[in-house]
This record gives sequence, structure tokens and C-alpha cells, in this order.
Amino acid sequence: MLWLAPSVGSWAAGGLDVRLAERCAPPSAQRHRNGVVRCFTEPPSETEGKVISPRGSPLRLRQEEARYDTWDAPLYAEPDRLRASDLNEVLLPDHLDRLKFNNQPLQAYGALFKWEVIFSGLVDLHAESWMAVATKFELPEPDPDDIVRATDMRPERAIQQVFRWTDDWGRTQELAFEHYELYSKAFKSHQFVANDGAPKWLEVLNEYRVPCCFCSRLDEESTDIALKSAGLRQFFDAMVTAEDGCETPEQTYLLSTLKLKRPPMRCVVFEDDPRGVSAAHDAMTKAVAMVGKHPGYDLMHADLRIRTLEELTLMSLREIFKDEAPR
Repeated sequence: MLWLAPSVGSWAAGGLDVRLAERCAPPSAQRHRNGVVRCFTEPPSETEGKVISPRGSPLRLRQEEARYDTWDAPLYAEPDRLRASDLNEVLLPDHLDRLKFNNQPLQAYGALFKWEVIFSGLVDLHAESWMAVATKFELPEPDPDDIVRATDMRPERAIQQVFRWTDDWGRTQELAFEHYELYSKAFKSHQFVANDGAPKWLEVLNEYRVPCCFCSRLDEESTDIALKSAGLRQFFDAMVTAEDGCETPEQTYLLSTLKLKRPPMRCVVFEDDPRGVSAAHDAMTKAVAMVGKHPGYDLMHADLRIRTLEELTLMSLREIFKDEAPR
């Protein structure tokens, strides 16, 4: 790029000093010994003519650094960068929220529900699709216990490590695709029914304006279909689905608290798995465990253990948070 400086006479005619030209000149400009500012063409930069991705551009990096220097930086972090301690500070209620919570204290808390706590028909859908795959390709019928294990893993892994139908990757993908097709058709036509006590408990929370979040491993469209089929969609203020990119239950619960705008320490997770209870505690939330899928002695580390959601009352919610100091 060529930067041209006018002569000394032109500066003088305009009433300006040559020193102003020196101060305004680019770094490539040099002053000649007779007082004239000499300029020459700047050498091309290393990145000139190259396409730089927006994510890796210097401007983008500076913007990201500036963003992470602000007090609300945790609100914009990816799920794998969320930290419970940061969210506990950033999501604390402000003055107006504290006034609102003084009138309706239960609004200060949040409720996070795992899919299996609300619905219990997914295992039957998986069993139906896996049985159809076994029949179509003349494979051994899977054991019911193996089907339960396969619901929490990818179909390719279930085919090779649980059902042990084949070790060939091409064949495995063919069987997995068939399972996806059959499962999707059955899912869309399935009439979902909520577990005992779930609608009543959600109505109570909704009446007292306790925000609720539904945590699902499925995509948003499928999750929305299931909730509307059971007549429960209106009770949930937010959903965490496959599109959010959460890789662990802890990330799911932290993102849920962020969507509800409640600190993790003021949220409770309704779980049915020992590992999920541990993940809830890692996220610094409370955990209510539903006994059934796992025996009660495997869920001893939960803050509260129940058989069904019918056992819960508002006093149960207050009891869970009785040790929390007001802030």
C-alpha cells in the first residue's frame, strides 16, 4: 500500500507543521534530512491474499479474549467449559429478583428432569425395533437384559459388543441404519404416557412458578413430539437436547441451570441412576433419586430417595434446600 505525503510547502500553506505529517505517517515512512517525509510502499503482510477463517482471525481472537475477561463470560461458554462454581456466582439473583423471591420463595429454585423419570416406554420401543432387525436379517433374538443395556449406547456398539451379531463394520452400519429407521417410525406413532405422579408434580411446580427443564438424549423435534404426546410440553420452560452438544450428564445439568437462569446450588435433579446422581453432585446441584431401575442401596448418596413422584410435596422441596444459606 502506497502512502503519499505532501511537500513541506503544501503543509506550510495550510498552516500545518511537518511534525504532524510525521506523527500521522505510517511506520514505513521515514524522514529525510531536509525535513521532507519520504514514503515508500509497505511490504506485503504474511497474511495478505490468504483466507483466514473467522474463528482463527486476530480480530475474532481479541473479541473472544475480551469476552472471557468480563464478569458474565461463563454465560457464553461451550458446555464442556461450564463450571458450577462460576455459574453459582454469575446466576445469583439481582436486587429485583430478590424482591420477587421474597414474595414467592420457590421461584428461586429450578427443577431438572431426566427423560427416564418422566417417561418409561423407551425400552419397549428399542426392544420392538431390535426384534424386528433380528427377524429381518435372521439373527439371534436379543436378551431383554441386553436390550436394556443397549438403550444407553450407540447402536453400532450394541451390535458388536452386546448382541455380538457381527464384527464387520460395514455389516454393523447396515444393521444400525435399519434399527434407526424402524425406531424412528415407531417413535413418531407411539403414544407416550407419563409415569405415575409426574403430571401432578409438574402441575404443582408450575402453579408455584418453579422453572423446569427437560433433559433428553434425543433431538429437539423428537423430544417435543414425546412431550406433546403426553400433554406435558407446557410445564417445561426449557429443554436440553442432542443439538446442545452435551457429552456428559454433568454438562447437561450445568447447561440446564444456565437455561433456567438459576444457580446450580439452587437446582434439583430428578434421577434414577447412581452415576446420574454423582453427576448432579459434581454439578453442585441437589439430587432426588427414584428407586426402581436401581435398588435403594445403590442410591444412598442422593439427597432424597423416592419410589414415585407421587411422594413429593412442596415441603419435600423445602427440605432439600434447608441447609442453603440465603444470599
